[in-house]
Formats: sequence, structure tokens, C-alpha cells
Amino acid sequence: MTAQHSLRRRLASAFALIALCTALLFSGFAVVFMYALEDEFFANLLAQETAHQQASWRESAALAPPLRPFVSVHRDEASLPPDLRRQPGVARGGEFFGDGGRHYHVRQLALPAAPPMLLVAEVGTELLVRPRLPKVLGLLGGSLLAILALTVGLGYWLAWRATRPLNTLAQLVGGAAPGHLPQGFAEAFPHNEIGALARALDDAMSRTAAFIEREQHFTRDASHELRTPLAVIEGAAYLLAEQPMPSLASEQLQRIRSAATHMAQTVDLLLALAREDLAQEGSANPPLQPVRLLPLAESTVVQMAHLLDGKPVSVEVDIGQAAHFCVPQPALAVVLSNIVGNAFQHSQRGCVRITFDGVRLTVSDEGPGLEDAIRTRLFEAGVKGGNSRGHGLGLSIARRLAERIGLELSLEPGAQGGTVATLTPRK
Repeated sequence: MTAQHSLRRRLASAFALIALCTALLFSGFAVVFMYALEDEFFANLLAQETAHQQASWRESAALAPPLRPFVSVHRDEASLPPDLRRQPGVARGGEFFGDGGRHYHVRQLALPAAPPMLLVAEVGTELLVRPRLPKVLGLLGGSLLAILALTVGLGYWLAWRATRPLNTLAQLVGGAAPGHLPQGFAEAFPHNEIGALARALDDAMSRTAAFIEREQHFTRDASHELRTPLAVIEGAAYLLAEQPMPSLASEQLQRIRSAATHMAQTVDLLLALAREDLAQEGSANPPLQPVRLLPLAESTVVQMAHLLDGKPVSVEVDIGQAAHFCVPQPALAVVLSNIVGNAFQHSQRGCVRITFDGVRLTVSDEGPGLEDAIRTRLFEAGVKGGNSRGHGLGLSIARRLAERIGLELSLEPGAQGGTVATLTPRK
């Protein structure tokens, strides 16, 4: 269920609840009012009878025949009907329920120089509310249902009208592409709370679009400024390689050329990452060719070998000839270089093992391991251990690149110490 539909239903339900409570209160009030009106009618009837009897007593010192046939005068409680006589409090007057549907209204009759008497009106056959109560309740119930249906319909319509701009705003913002953010849309919305939200989002979109434009300019300028010196380094290294030189210098020159090539690939990948250009699963790009892991791991070890100079550290590569990942090769090379480089840099002795078990590519070392203080924040930009000489960006970049090409990068403590980095294809 979407948020706007939930809000519509809640608003309609609120209308329905208010209508239901109002109708129930009105129905209860109507029934109470009918009973009160009926009781007031019988009380006035007994008041008229009292005045009639008092007038007759003053004129002739005798009781007059009652004005109505259902009214009777009783000189004491002994003469009362049996079903009325056995009820407590009859002498004080009031309303009483008898047997067989009989209903009594009793009032004291005070006459000069005479003992108190009782006026009794048996109104069972004169009741108006009780026999008609089922019809009245049916009418009230039908009216309640009609009002409830009308209120629900009206409430849902009002909720639909109220939330329609919110739905439009959600579709407008939710369907925006990173490079084509909508702007200037706030004026199309009403000047209410939703309009205020639209204006705030419009301002945020404008600031975000300006930020993206600045980043695009930066990536374009960085591409130009970084590629030029790299091309100069590669060209100079190529010309030097054509000249005779000692074997040691030739080896160092080869490392320079390899590093320059790796830097060029890294620059291209980072710029592609900033532009959201890397191939992803489900995209319209052509199928990726399998990348053999053994040659890539061996070349990575050679590129990063200078980090092991002077250290009693051995390297073991246990990867089958057929092992491969179907991912962009340059991106995988950057990720693997980062992982292997970290293992070489932090290993002071022991062995670095690069293995593949048919699913996961693992790089394990026997270094100092992961620091507890940063273990849960390893992949955040700027987070680094106390022995790191970098800026804490390598693992963050590696994680982002791995996710973009469909791999999961994880770092865990090794069973015998050190760190185990694992690359696993995401399902």
C-alpha cells in the first residue's frame, strides 16, 4: 500500500468515525428525548388530575371522578394493584413497571384535612414510545447507515482531492533521474502545507542540481588534468625503454610503466563511477566477458610487490586456471589492487594468500588485524587504522566499485589473526 493511499484511507476512516459517533450520540439523544417527553406528558396529566381533585375537595369535601379512565385515586397502599403494591417506594410516587406490560405513574395527592392519598395512572395502553421503539430504532439505524455511507464517500473524495497534489509531487520527485532533476515545479502546487513541501523540495532540487553540475565540471577538468601528465609519463617511459640501460634500471622502468598504466585505468574508473557509467546488472550494455582471476591476481602481485621490499613475507596464489568473474576487468583490477595492496602494506611477516574456492575470491594476511574501534566503520570514507599511512579512502572506493560491478566486498578477522578480505558475486 502506498503512502498516499494509506493517508486517503485514514482521512476517510476519520470522517466515518466522526459521522458514526455523531449519529450514535444523536440517536441516543433522540431516544432519551422521546422517553423524557412521554414522561413529561404523563406528569402533566397527573398534575391536571391533582388540581381537579383538589378543586372538588374544596367545593364539596369529596373526591371527584377522575378525568381519564386509566387514572385512579387510592386512599392507602392496600388498595393499590398487587403488582404495584409490592414495589418499594410507591408512597413517594414515581414511575413503576408492572406485570403483563402494565406501566404506572404514581403521584401523591395532598388534600386539606385529609390523609395523604395516591394518584395512579396505569398508562400501559397509552404509551407511545415503547410500542414504536423497534420502528424508531430501525429508522435511526437506516439513517445512520445512510449518513455513514454519505460521509465515507464524501470523506474519501475530500481525501483524494487533498492528497492528489501530494501524489503528483511524489511521482515527480521519485521519477527524477540523477542528471535531470526537476526544477521550478513548486508554483503548480496550491499555497498550503503541500505547497510549502513542494517549495522546500524545489529548493533542495535546485541546490542538488547545482552541486551535480559542479561535480560534473570537476570530473571533466580532472580527466583532462590527470590524463595529460600520465600520457607524458607513459611516453617518456616508452622512450627510455628504447635506450640501453642496466638491468636493475630496466626493472624499475618497467614498474613505472606498469604503474602509469594502472593509474590511467584507475582515473578512468573513478571518473566513470562519478558519472554513473559503470556496467551494472540488468543494464542495456552488452554481456560482459569472463575475467580470468589467475592472471589478474599474478599481475596485481607484481604491481604491488614493492610494498613487500625488505619484509619476510611470502605470497601464495591458489587459483584455478578456469576461475573467473563476469565483471568489468578494469574495475575488478582496481578493487583487487586495493585489497592486495592493503594486505602487503600491513603484513610485516608471515604469508599473504590469494585463493578462490569456486565462488569467493579471498585475500588473507597475517598482519595486525582489524582494530576494534573501526571494525564497524571500515568502509566509511576517511576511516583508517592507526598504522595506516593513507587517507582512509581506498576501502571506501573499493566497496563502491565492487557494488557497482555486482560484487560484495567484506573484511573479517582471520581465524589465526590478520585480516581476510572476500569478494563474492551478489545473487
